[in-house]
Amino acid sequence: MRLKIIILLIIVIQNIYAGCSNSPRYWKNEIKKHRFIEQFFIKNYECQQSFYRALDIPQKIYFDTVVYPNGINKEQYTNRWLAMLLQNDRDFFIRFSFFNNYFAIHKNNITTRQLQCFQRQRGFPQAVSKYTFFNELKKRGIENDVNYLYPLIRWAYLNDGIDMTLSAKRVQEAQKIFGIEVGKVGDKEQFARYIALFDREYDYVANYLAKNLNIPQIEAYKLLVVLTFLESRGNIFALSSTGAFGPLQLTMHYYMMYGQPNNPFNPKSSLIKLANKFLYYNKIGKSIDESVVAYKSGSLSKCQDGLNINDTDCRYYIDYKRYMLGMAGVNKKGDISRYLTGKSYRYPELYRLNRAKNLYSIKQYEPYQYALIKGDILQNRVRNSLYIDGEYFKSLGRMKRSDIYRLQQIYGASKIGVVSDKKVCY
Repeated sequence: MRLKIIILLIIVIQNIYAGCSNSPRYWKNEIKKHRFIEQFFIKNYECQQSFYRALDIPQKIYFDTVVYPNGINKEQYTNRWLAMLLQNDRDFFIRFSFFNNYFAIHKNNITTRQLQCFQRQRGFPQAVSKYTFFNELKKRGIENDVNYLYPLIRWAYLNDGIDMTLSAKRVQEAQKIFGIEVGKVGDKEQFARYIALFDREYDYVANYLAKNLNIPQIEAYKLLVVLTFLESRGNIFALSSTGAFGPLQLTMHYYMMYGQPNNPFNPKSSLIKLANKFLYYNKIGKSIDESVVAYKSGSLSKCQDGLNINDTDCRYYIDYKRYMLGMAGVNKKGDISRYLTGKSYRYPELYRLNRAKNLYSIKQYEPYQYALIKGDILQNRVRNSLYIDGEYFKSLGRMKRSDIYRLQQIYGASKIGVVSDKKVCY
């Protein structure tokens, strides 16, 4: 009986691949027909064994990095490549709407005041009832357009707080949809592939971080690489039991509410979210070491006294310090990769790989805030803004955080304050 099953499986596999060409030239021509290689991979799930042999080294590196670890079914394979293909965060959240389950459940607790403020921000000519508003969202197919709903999502969370039941449901859905194993991190091979593949993204964010923290670019690069190593070992679809996603293990706080929502599996936007948090910590006078602990634990003081060394967060911090110390004086990316993994996959051809890329700049993911005007400055730009609680104040309207910081450098923090957009109606 067992032999018959094996023979049947062989026949089924042969039938599946019977329509798959074994010609490398054929597959290379097929790849050229697609704007992005992700589209080719999605279209040819059944022919993986055939086309893989025709891939060049950068294409194999990309394929192996995304499907790691092997053993995913067609739906999971397709969803992973879609997550890499969708360049627009809005499209990602509409396609994978379970990420927005918090708002879907808690939206009815949005207050009438908050809804009216949102409608004022969005330029509604007149107030619309909650019932009419949510029905219209559904009718237009934008009930999961998280970029549009962003202020309401933040207010919903402010009203209702943490919901671990919904977090668990996001974890369960992600396991099923993407073929993710909870707690699975990459191996050394995976991490070496990952940092070589996304080198441009790491460079882009490292340059930004170095400039704003006033540290050498290579040190900023090491910081980003080491934190990725500690978080996921380069497993793009890493998932924790508590609901942290992707290579930087972003929680809902980061990917949905800290600046514009971002696809947590996208390396570039995830790095930007991390960098923006570090810049905030730096602005309030915290060191890089304190920022590392805070990114992991949420506390800016934990693990700084040498105590609790067996605590999970403190072991993370100790490992970070050990890796950074071990790479002191290591100033080449290939050597950094070899230090962490024993190998390097830095091929110039990786830069020419026709993969889809996140085209947004760092500013896209900066948090919005309001500039609170305290003195007689910028009077030609000042307007009346309204707190949620009904009190007016002088502001410059809703702005990206870096723009407010820039004004503070010019006029001084004593004349320009910062107010969270969560507290402001308009």
